[in-house]
Amino acid sequence: MNNMMLIPLLLPLVTGLILFFFKERLMVTRRIAITIQIINTAVSAYLLAYVYQHQPLVINFGDWQPPFGIQFVGDTLSIFFVTIANLVVTCVIYFGFGKREHLANRYFLPSFILFMLTGVNGSFLTADIFNLYVMFEIMLIASFVLLTLGQTLEQLRASVIYVVMNVVSSWFFLIGVAYLYGTLGTLNFGHLAMRISESDQPPMMTMIAIIMIFVFGGKAALVMFMWLPKAYAALNTELAALFAGLMTKVGVYALIRVMVLLFDQQPDITHQLMYYMAIITMIIGAIGVLGYEDVKKIAAYQVILSIGFSVMGISTLNQAGVTGAIFYAGHDMIIKTLLFLVMGVFVVLTGYRSYKQMGGLIHTHPSLGIILFIVTLSIGGVPPFSGFPGKLLIIQGALAEGYVVGVALMIITSLIAMYSLLKVFFYMYFGREEMPVVQRQPILPHKLIAMILLTVATILMGLCAEWILDVAHHAAEFNINPSDYIKSVIPNVEVE
Repeated sequence: MNNMMLIPLLLPLVTGLILFFFKERLMVTRRIAITIQIINTAVSAYLLAYVYQHQPLVINFGDWQPPFGIQFVGDTLSIFFVTIANLVVTCVIYFGFGKREHLANRYFLPSFILFMLTGVNGSFLTADIFNLYVMFEIMLIASFVLLTLGQTLEQLRASVIYVVMNVVSSWFFLIGVAYLYGTLGTLNFGHLAMRISESDQPPMMTMIAIIMIFVFGGKAALVMFMWLPKAYAALNTELAALFAGLMTKVGVYALIRVMVLLFDQQPDITHQLMYYMAIITMIIGAIGVLGYEDVKKIAAYQVILSIGFSVMGISTLNQAGVTGAIFYAGHDMIIKTLLFLVMGVFVVLTGYRSYKQMGGLIHTHPSLGIILFIVTLSIGGVPPFSGFPGKLLIIQGALAEGYVVGVALMIITSLIAMYSLLKVFFYMYFGREEMPVVQRQPILPHKLIAMILLTVATILMGLCAEWILDVAHHAAEFNINPSDYIKSVIPNVEVE
């Protein structure tokens, strides 16, 4: 059973390599990629059910026990994110590649999407902080290629900022890893949790924790957001949706794993810092969604705003807050992918990126309006949609820690996020008569189906919130109590 955990990692990697041989056969490439991803998503869902009902899955490669060997761990936290990541990639590949569909194979687009997914899933599954760095690099190298494939000037400018930010972040990541190994003599999460707990997290460990906050915060666009709006706005529809659904959430996952499982001894320093950074991020996101007319920029700042919500939940370091952060991050992977797909379709249909230059969509594409309205309510946290349970738990956790300012700001910025999208919706669907009217253009059925699938997913996540919250609660409890994690992944160890 443990070996099945490698399927979400190996399937996209092997498939991506195989697709290089089908460069001239677009339909074959699409069918292979979609079929493999459906299998991958189903396997991940099965693994999540198994882990939740039984125990974490552990693989020690070459039968070398940690800290000497490479270890992968599939607990509810990692498999939960793997399952949603696979679902998102499946829908994006099924959605297709727009006007450049005929160029997708020539640029090996499906292969690099699957290589990026390999890095994403590997980041979720690894139980070693150096291998987390390796998986980050696999993900980032594939994303660098995807960002520059269109060869437009806007993409090249955006890629410079994106590459510089991530190279600097990776450099600091390596510094933190080197100090960890030099101080504790291990990089395995289980051993690190045990030794940091035993040492009461001395000042050196707290400094490393702060480095990690800035490293993973940079990758999640926590305060250091400069790369995200330009990069996401420059990408075409499906790649922007893919980046929005996956890239920042890997940073959020890493913050959960590292700051909840490992560096939990000095919350007055480390987690207070995360709390203040979350507040600043929410303010930045709120200003951004109100300050632009470009629908892609609005969607990009919606991503930044949601990162602030998730990180505030992590900063509470209590059961309710962390559970809410996990649930909300999972919801956000789905809803931000859907938001970018919908906005991208609007841009393609109208030929404009400003919502004030769009109108008459109620007569031509009412189905897209229904989807956008559901997305708006979900992002606003209106029950019974999937944005509500996570936000409610984050607020409960924050109030328990006395984060009154953060809670007030979270409620206000949630309303601002919903208002900005409602404004876009009413302009495009019920705008003034003198506004340019969109001509009727058919939406390809597979694109509409992909968006409907994600819409159904966010509705079901809200309606079935009790079950998914149980999974998120289990994941939070497993990481808040390091002894549970240590006993599960390191055999024959006694933990107090």
